[in-house]
Amino acid sequence: MNLTNIQKIADDIKTITIQGATNIAKAACQVMEQELRGQTFSSPEELKDFVFTATEILIKARETEPLLRNGMKYAKSKLNAGSSQLEIADAFAEYYSRVVREEECRPLIGADLINDGENIVTHCHSWSVVKILTTARNQGKKIHIYNTETRPLYQGRITSADLLKAGVPDTMITDDSAPFFVDNEYDSHIHIHKVFLGSDCIRTNGNTINKVWSFAIGLSAWHSGIPLYIVGSLLKVDTTGTIEIETRAWSELRPDAPQGLDILNYAFDLVPAKYITGIITEFGVIRPENLLDEVKKHYPWMID
Repeated sequence: MNLTNIQKIADDIKTITIQGATNIAKAACQVMEQELRGQTFSSPEELKDFVFTATEILIKARETEPLLRNGMKYAKSKLNAGSSQLEIADAFAEYYSRVVREEECRPLIGADLINDGENIVTHCHSWSVVKILTTARNQGKKIHIYNTETRPLYQGRITSADLLKAGVPDTMITDDSAPFFVDNEYDSHIHIHKVFLGSDCIRTNGNTINKVWSFAIGLSAWHSGIPLYIVGSLLKVDTTGTIEIETRAWSELRPDAPQGLDILNYAFDLVPAKYITGIITEFGVIRPENLLDEVKKHYPWMID
């Protein structure tokens, strides 16, 4: 049983070399499929040990990612049903393909929510959000995006680069100015029409975990009555209720911190369901209060 390639992908996820919930899930499924097609196991027990050990390594690399966790769960359910090694590999390939299909349909669903001439705020980097915004632009809608820099790792710079490359007008703002910038209750020369946020984890009650500062932006949008859409997938729903807010190393914030100084580095926070207008999924725009019913309808295997 060789776990070298599994550990490499896990390390890349931990260090954010691979970032974004969708990319993380796809990378995990790819490496599992490749290893199951390439390795030889002496017995069904060794195969089972490999699948359970490898998926646990990948899940622990980013325990806040239900899209990853649900993919591992789906494939392992095939193992429990007595499937062969190649059938389990096929299960990982099937989940990967499902994620890709969802990526392809969501941009059109989201772009339909955007009107010509709108100013839109987004935060951090989400491929799913970027694709919606670029799709709207390609439809001929004249929009302008305002995105955060996303300290301390500056993922927002990736968003800006993606949007500018696609010809979408973009302005970067600082994280701490974003809530005030969004709030239309105050005099400003820029009126914000909508907010689009990605999602790392969606709870069954609609509360959504996303990059830290999402709570403040969501609160500001709610205060001003600005529609806030979460871009996600039913496969990002945490049906276990066990995924918590991730904290990261203090050194990301201040490598030269004086001795004795405690630093709490939240990587994510939570957008309450009451702030959310709708969740853009592969099955359309879903109200937070209807989320669990939709999961039961489309992905019953996710319910324990």
